[in-house]
Amino acid sequence: MAGSSHGPKRAAESTWKYSNGPLMKVEKQIRNLDGSSYQVIPTESLAHRNFVFQTDKSSFQVTSSPLLGSVDASRSKEHKPAPPPPITDHSFVVNTVGSMQSGERTTVLLDSPSFNNPVLEDDSLDGRRLHSVGDPQILRKRALRSTRPLKISDKVNSDIWQIILGYCEPKLLLEAKTINKEFRQLLSDRTAIWRASRQNFFGYDMPECPTGLTEQAYADLLVGRGCQNRSCPKEHTAGVYWTFQVRLCAECFRQKTMRADELPIHRRHILNRTVESEGRPLWELLPLARSDGRRYMRPRSVDTSTNGWANAHSLRQYVFLKSAYTQLENQHHDLLLSEPSPVQMTTWIDGIHSRTMEFMVEVDNLETWYKRQKISDSVVHSIRERFFIARAAQLSPPMKRSVLWRMAAFRRILKVQTPPTERSWKTLKAKILPYRLHAEIVEQYELDMFQGSDRFSQASSSSTPTAIKLHRQLHEHRSGLTMKPEQRFVLELGERELTRCLEKQVADADLVLLCLKNVFETYAALSEVPNGLNYDGTFGPYRLSLDDARMIVEEVMEKRIPKMSLRGGTVFQNLRCRGCRRTDFIRSWSFVEAFEHILQVHATVVGQGLEFWQFAVPYVRDLDEFSRRDHGTAFPWYTVAWPRCLPLVPGHQEPWALDSWHPAISIPFVEYPRNTIVSAFEGRIPRPTEIPHDDFTGNLLHAAKILNGVWLEGPCQMKIALKYAVDLFSPGQVSEPSLSKFAASLELFHDANPAIELRFRCGVCVGEASVYRTARHVKYKISLEGLLSHWEEKHSGGGYKWSQSLLQLPSETEVMQQICEADQKLQQDREATRERTEQLHLSENVRKRPKLKASLVMTARSAGGIFDQLFDR
Repeated sequence: MAGSSHGPKRAAESTWKYSNGPLMKVEKQIRNLDGSSYQVIPTESLAHRNFVFQTDKSSFQVTSSPLLGSVDASRSKEHKPAPPPPITDHSFVVNTVGSMQSGERTTVLLDSPSFNNPVLEDDSLDGRRLHSVGDPQILRKRALRSTRPLKISDKVNSDIWQIILGYCEPKLLLEAKTINKEFRQLLSDRTAIWRASRQNFFGYDMPECPTGLTEQAYADLLVGRGCQNRSCPKEHTAGVYWTFQVRLCAECFRQKTMRADELPIHRRHILNRTVESEGRPLWELLPLARSDGRRYMRPRSVDTSTNGWANAHSLRQYVFLKSAYTQLENQHHDLLLSEPSPVQMTTWIDGIHSRTMEFMVEVDNLETWYKRQKISDSVVHSIRERFFIARAAQLSPPMKRSVLWRMAAFRRILKVQTPPTERSWKTLKAKILPYRLHAEIVEQYELDMFQGSDRFSQASSSSTPTAIKLHRQLHEHRSGLTMKPEQRFVLELGERELTRCLEKQVADADLVLLCLKNVFETYAALSEVPNGLNYDGTFGPYRLSLDDARMIVEEVMEKRIPKMSLRGGTVFQNLRCRGCRRTDFIRSWSFVEAFEHILQVHATVVGQGLEFWQFAVPYVRDLDEFSRRDHGTAFPWYTVAWPRCLPLVPGHQEPWALDSWHPAISIPFVEYPRNTIVSAFEGRIPRPTEIPHDDFTGNLLHAAKILNGVWLEGPCQMKIALKYAVDLFSPGQVSEPSLSKFAASLELFHDANPAIELRFRCGVCVGEASVYRTARHVKYKISLEGLLSHWEEKHSGGGYKWSQSLLQLPSETEVMQQICEADQKLQQDREATRERTEQLHLSENVRKRPKLKASLVMTARSAGGIFDQLFDR
């Protein structure tokens, strides 16, 4: 602070160097640099709106306000200040934020009768002293206290803000950047703030900022959210790929990376190949990560003793950034043009390899530390678990630990990363007591299954639970060589309902569930039904069990439609579980696999809206009939009643968008709108450009660039781009361009549209019923290079048009459907963004921030509008 010295003067004159305001001597304006300089304190406020800074222990609320207190109007150059009072042992100096701003300090004399009226001693540039007798209440408001937020933020120097922000969480700093330009500039210039915040929050034992990242980018990866692909609207992405120093969603990860086996042959450069050595692939000089083809797994291991890669696996397991490989490839090409000597080439390779190995060691240390953070979370998890188990044991009657673990509410509350309290226990108790009986039924199911295993049942048949004995009895009754009357009756009913559905041209995705629904409702409406052995062991009017539904699927429907055909995959392998509520990943099941999944995952957990515990019925695992099947026996088909509402939906419905499932509540069946959508290209012609019509490659890349950024899947974009280029080349598709022209355009496709992943299934093999859906070119998407080789070997002389049969792409009606769905989703997101923006304007809570990707949603182009740019009516 300004003291006895008054700062620097000009050498040749007596005027002050800084005459436009008070000054402070600080290290430098960039605090993390060495040296010092004089800093002029700006008179303008850092902010002109309310801010909230939330820390772990206190909340600092800063509001812009005028300077509290007044300054004597008689202060001028003609005013002759009185001499300062002597400094004695009974006086001390008080520096407030206001006095620090204006270059003043307050001297308080303890033995003065006017102790409550402090005298402001002026240490400003001209050495003047100002006596200001103000209200003590006004002066007291200037004090910075943790219990009362500072209200004169315009008087806080940037160095003080640096100290304050250094104790804030990194997540708060990311929010502070969006408050105003002053905070953005402060946080952008002073990297020491980010480093102090990171170390205060995570600890000083965390790895330092990795090579290639700034402190701000490092903090963003640690605590930020949202996919960092600028064209991606996903806001909740949290997964960080430390090998590539980026946070991406799964879809963008596949767009930005590639495997070594996906490189075209002419891009697979080998370095230093000799007669004695096979050389080294160029891509091995890049940072590599292991992947299963869908997601990032971990960085490739490094052997520090040899300064090289620790192991070698299949090329399909290693991924790298496409942009990084293109940049390295250009460097390699420029080096070859200079005709380097072998020594120069080796030096270039060794330099890049050494830097990559050093970087991968940093990545490995960072990944190890990052995983330890999750381990530390388990400490709080264990504390909460022991606390709630102890409280549950004090209930009357006590609740066992095993029963408590059956509660969905208990599992959810363990994920909270705060110490447990009595209030949290009261909240949990209100959620678990109504479902105690259900949890005890599930617990007894687990015990009966254990007691019914082979070693217990063989030792003593008296120890076998009754439910397992009933299951074995029903199995012996229903698994004979001849069908029982009730079984034949149900199968005949299933035959009639299947025929009726096929005549109505029900969509393949709805065929299984709609047929079963009709069977159940028709059987329930019958006045006379056959007698038989029921699922509860009684004999009388037959009641349907889930084994009847399984019989209809396997004995009726699979005989009409081959299970392993392409259509069979759509009919039988496209069911979704009502208990799986995730929105980011939804798995499809067959009928049998779906119920086995429900019993294993959902039936052992109880809670509000969870009725799957009714399937937890003990059964026999080692039945001869099921042991010959691929799926074995993993569900009590014989002893579970067929519910009115099956816990499954077809693949075109989203389980998370539906209400909680209940077996007795039937919901209207929503069929797939099969014939309501027309072709997207009906009545359309491609819009010509300055590109010649016979330039197939140019038109294809032009359409791909236009489609870049539209909210459509990659295969749908390829369908539109290919249709556009082919129709311009040959109106009416009388002829088609050569396949070599299409192959030549693949190199430029990634730059034109990264969203189009150049991996497809074979269109001919997918369409042939004789080809099993487990065939490689049907089950998996393969690279276009491999697909072209497959086409030349299998289908080139078969009379197929490559533009229609080479790639498995959506049909013309499916293209229209995807366009409509994409525009509908975009419209919903825009309305949600507008609604949130209006709420922010009306709300007084400044902690509510706009969505990070709001501008991207509002400026996104509609799929229909882009389609109109390519095709005219």
